[in-house]
Amino acid sequence: MKKQYLSMRQAICVMVVYICGSSVVLGGNSEAGQDSWIALLLSQVIAIPMVLIYAKIIKLFPEKNIFEVAEILFGKIAGKIVTALIAWYALHLGALVLRNFSEFVEITAMPETPQLALMIVMILVTTYMARSGAEVLGKWSLVSLVIIVSIMFLTVILLYNRLDMNNFMPVMEHSTKAILTGSYEIFTFPFVETVLFLSLADYVKKEDSPFKIYVWAEVLGALIMLIVALRNIAALGAAMLKVETFPSYSAARIISISDFLARVEGFISTNFILGGITKITVCLLAASKGLASLFNIRDCKKLVLPVSLCMLALCSIVYRNTMEMINFLDIYKIYAIPFQIVIPVMIWIGGEIKARVKEGTAEKPA
Repeated sequence: MKKQYLSMRQAICVMVVYICGSSVVLGGNSEAGQDSWIALLLSQVIAIPMVLIYAKIIKLFPEKNIFEVAEILFGKIAGKIVTALIAWYALHLGALVLRNFSEFVEITAMPETPQLALMIVMILVTTYMARSGAEVLGKWSLVSLVIIVSIMFLTVILLYNRLDMNNFMPVMEHSTKAILTGSYEIFTFPFVETVLFLSLADYVKKEDSPFKIYVWAEVLGALIMLIVALRNIAALGAAMLKVETFPSYSAARIISISDFLARVEGFISTNFILGGITKITVCLLAASKGLASLFNIRDCKKLVLPVSLCMLALCSIVYRNTMEMINFLDIYKIYAIPFQIVIPVMIWIGGEIKARVKEGTAEKPA
């Protein structure tokens, strides 16, 4: 079977939609209030060094995913432990996003529909996408990104008369600690969640620059989130922003242009569905690849369905209610550190050492 690759444009689009994912709907709900846009910009600044490390890992080990790299650097046993940890993170993150989706739909549109039914529909779509391969995911993300950006600008235009620039005042009202805390939350969710793209690194051609892919994706993703955050602050104000579970949806609800253009918030649901499908698909592929590596199974597609069922089961028990889902963000920013920072930094350092040793051996005279 011919190996599938993502073009550079497709890889950037997949990552941008992944970054936006559930963040476009959940984003902006920060303790920094009207200063949350400052926290977002700061989070992007501190995320760049980390994503450059991710890109460097791909550069050091072209066309190899993180599970293959872990075994090369750490050997069979330690490599399998790292593989198991990353696979668990992918599975857990996919379950969290799936639960975000089901909670959102139940609260905003279908309060009488059992969440399990919503989860099953979503997991079936993502299972099909994951089994279809990299090319389908790339094309899907191209179309999704166009739709997401179009809807975002449409809501900004329709909200124009409702936007109050006074909602940004006073600037820097919150303490430095509050802004830094908000920036770190955005740093962990969603910017450095892109660590999971290391599991899809074998879809990136050797001649393509992982640095361009990561930097362009992070900057474009941050720009979309910034526009969304500014829109939500101007439309809702800091007080409403802090109490709303889904601020983007709430902002869209106040749009009403005659009877013809009412209930525009349905567009926001479209954004969430498109972004959610992409993000869960990436998580599903990463978890399947990890388990395939763990059990020495050559074709990870054989594991996509079993892994999706595990994700569905985990999603059903991960939270008891919506408040637990929101409160988990405080735990997540600590829980994610080993997966997003510690393991990648260890792999990067190991890769640099191995590369230098290899160069030194090559330079020795025969």
